[in-house]
Amino acid sequence: MIKYYTLVGDHLENYELDNGERLPDNIIWIDLISPGVNEDKIVEHLTGISIPTHDDMAEIEESNRFYTESGAQYLTAPILHTVDQDHRELAPVTFIIHQKMLITVRYSDPKSISTYVSRAMKPANGLITTKANGHAVMLGILEATTNRIADILESVSGKIDAASHSIYRRPSDVRPMSTADFRHILTQIGAQGSFLSRVRESLAGLGRMLVYLTANLSDTGAKKDSRAQVKSLERDVQSLTNYVDFLANKVTFLLDTIVGLISIEQNAIIKIFSVAAVGFMPPTLVASIYGMNFSFMPELNSPWGYPMALGFMVASALVPLYFFRRKGWL
Repeated sequence: MIKYYTLVGDHLENYELDNGERLPDNIIWIDLISPGVNEDKIVEHLTGISIPTHDDMAEIEESNRFYTESGAQYLTAPILHTVDQDHRELAPVTFIIHQKMLITVRYSDPKSISTYVSRAMKPANGLITTKANGHAVMLGILEATTNRIADILESVSGKIDAASHSIYRRPSDVRPMSTADFRHILTQIGAQGSFLSRVRESLAGLGRMLVYLTANLSDTGAKKDSRAQVKSLERDVQSLTNYVDFLANKVTFLLDTIVGLISIEQNAIIKIFSVAAVGFMPPTLVASIYGMNFSFMPELNSPWGYPMALGFMVASALVPLYFFRRKGWL
């Protein structure tokens, strides 16, 4: 699908581009959403520049993500998008600055772009000015992306705090954590740790893109506002990166705590079996002695032999338990 946006006063209006349609003079942004080969050719014919394929956008090398070709700047960054309610993945989005127009190529639907579009199409939105161009739209999308990541990190922080409370602030009248509880919390914390790695990767890509923009912005007076906005975005990305590192350290600490608690629970179970083995060892010895088939055992003929053997067995079990209790081992 090909959408294009025109500048109307202080807001944007969007349309869908049909085959053979000419681009209006006030166009500011062309948005290619999961384009096919024919749609790529249409935009290439209208703009005179090449459109990268999905495989080209997936390149990891920085030289393949940021480059200039035929007078147009190509910038690709990984941006989070929602797969389902609790699952987010990374997908590359390519920004092409051609003259005063922005062209975006994407095979996903990041919420940050949708949020920016819904705001930019309202009059007096504070995002679009009467002199806005494609570069300003790109910076607005990047700002919406960083704001979206900040909101997501707040949600992640809340989930990590909830897992932390279930570990450290468990009420005393609640039953001890079972294997299912440990497994549930481990799954939750591990999922957040894995997601934070994707957030870090997205922030790293955005950071490299902003550094490239800073190095390639001209020093003309018309670009001073853009340079200031890029610097502000760089600071925001760095701040979010530091916050991701803080949350990642917290996740690692919680995982270590859970593993330690599991080890304590296992040691407590092993200790119970060890005490039971030591407690039953002396009575077993007494029973073994009186179970021997010797012909001369005076106690066997005594009327008190059987209760006396039982008493020895009980006493031999209680004495070690009392000793363990005095030592604080139980």
